[in-house]
Amino acid sequence: MIQGICLIAFAAVVLLRAPASWRKPAWWATAFGTISIATYGVLWASPTVMDGLLGGRNLLTLLRDTSAIAAMWFFHNAVAAQRGRAEKKLHTWTLFVALAVVVVPFLCIPNPGPTSENFVLDRLSEFPTWLFSAVYISIMGALAARVLVLLAHQRSIMTGLYMGGMGLMVIGSIIELVYLCIAHFGPFDRSFRESYYYASKPPFFGGLLVAVLGVAWVFGLRVFWKYVARWTVRIDTRAHLGGNRAAVIERAYASGWSDRQLAVDSAVNIRDRLKIGSQELSRIDTLMFSGVERLLSLHVERTTA
Repeated sequence: MIQGICLIAFAAVVLLRAPASWRKPAWWATAFGTISIATYGVLWASPTVMDGLLGGRNLLTLLRDTSAIAAMWFFHNAVAAQRGRAEKKLHTWTLFVALAVVVVPFLCIPNPGPTSENFVLDRLSEFPTWLFSAVYISIMGALAARVLVLLAHQRSIMTGLYMGGMGLMVIGSIIELVYLCIAHFGPFDRSFRESYYYASKPPFFGGLLVAVLGVAWVFGLRVFWKYVARWTVRIDTRAHLGGNRAAVIERAYASGWSDRQLAVDSAVNIRDRLKIGSQELSRIDTLMFSGVERLLSLHVERTTA
């Protein structure tokens, strides 16, 4: 259920934001996240089917984990960029190192096939398998912790969602690492491993779901303000510029304005003309404009508080 929700949300963002955002780390984070989640199954293609296409050697597990690492790495840099903390961005070579230290232990696993849904559990007594899993979860936990630190400096609804998600992922990573160490090095049999194998899954994937809700929140706000900006510009240009809405929008974006700034500017123009009686609105437009003004005034109050 969680994987399905995450996959739909991630895929929607990747497809809809690709033309404008494919150069940004946030888009790459979402793209790699989509790949990782898709390895749990897409429509008719179950993990068993997909791994079979890769040779039936559990390479799907490797693809899932390396994609997750890449997603977290790009997400970290996206947060650093958004917070204006360029000095905290990770260098590209660190991504390749992180991927390498996961791939190498996996390649050292003797006879990694055939396909198994419990690949790690079945081979946890083997040191390369333990090392592969321990390194992966350690990297994910470390990246989530770094993101948590970056987010702690500013608070908002979006930040709260991300911090909650990252916090749960850190907790899940710690639980998973402790389990892996106890199950591999401790004097426990397979029944113990099977009983506690999924102990870290609820907090880890719960954190992932919360983080996805944060992504959906940001995307939803962008779509909403884009619509509001275009509506206010349409009403604004109806009274002047011959209704040349496209020119106004193009000029605003060229000046670096956001959709909210564009909506505020147009709303001010409309209100000025309404006061002097040089523009009239229909009843429906009047109701919508009143709602837009309230939203914009609330936004201004929050940003100036």
